Amino acid sequence: MSVMQHAWLGNYEVSSTSCTGLTFARHSHDECVIGVNLVGEEKVWLDRREFEAGPGSITLYNPGQIQGGGAADGAPWQFVSLYATADQLAADLGLAHMEFDRSLCFQPDLAQRLAGAVKAALSDDTLVRELQEEALVLMLGEVVNASGVRLPGSTTLGHNLIGRAQEVLAAQLHRSVSLDLLGDELGLSKFHLLRAFQKETGLSPRQWAMQLRTRRAKGLLRNGVAACEVAHHVGFADQSHLNRHFRAAYGMTPGHYQRLLNR
Repeated sequence: MSVMQHAWLGNYEVSSTSCTGLTFARHSHDECVIGVNLVGEEKVWLDRREFEAGPGSITLYNPGQIQGGGAADGAPWQFVSLYATADQLAADLGLAHMEFDRSLCFQPDLAQRLAGAVKAALSDDTLVRELQEEALVLMLGEVVNASGVRLPGSTTLGHNLIGRAQEVLAAQLHRSVSLDLLGDELGLSKFHLLRAFQKETGLSPRQWAMQLRTRRAKGLLRNGVAACEVAHHVGFADQSHLNRHFRAAYGMTPGHYQRLLNR
């Protein structure tokens, strides 16, 4: 028996699989494939080599490599997978060319974080998925480093450039600004944009936009605008999203906040 779920996270295809004794015939992919083994022992056949990948292992396949294998009959196996073109990975990480130097890395902590991001990508909440895309880009940098590929040095960005990114986010607060658009605006790869933005603000771009959205919502509520209208004005998907994020930030619902003001 096998249960498999698929989703798209930005430009990445991701999947989560729980199964017993699943095996794959020898095959190849057009994309780079990153596999994260969570439960069970995977026997891997890769380009005429054989090895095993246990829990905490990350397997890395370059486009066109012949691979196969799986779990033994009756053995439980849980894993997540990520698929991305080599060109997309290279662009996102600021590399001229992308090719894994190693096919197996044992990184239990990173494996669990990658698995968490992939599983969150299956959420129905758009914001949850978008935040995981940001986290995943940074984790992919760790994966590539672990595989033996050296990433370009960290870009030191001035306060003014991060300020420009904040201006773009603030001007389009009514909608989600993609990492691709923001990176193009600043002339940076997604990876270097995220690292620089977090270093400057302590938040990812979408987290920063959310706190601004919530702050502006508070101002509108203070001026007597109805909560249902506030959600629309500042770019929340609906009032329940506003309620959730407002409560997380300020410890009360928008309605409670307005009642306190009207006492």
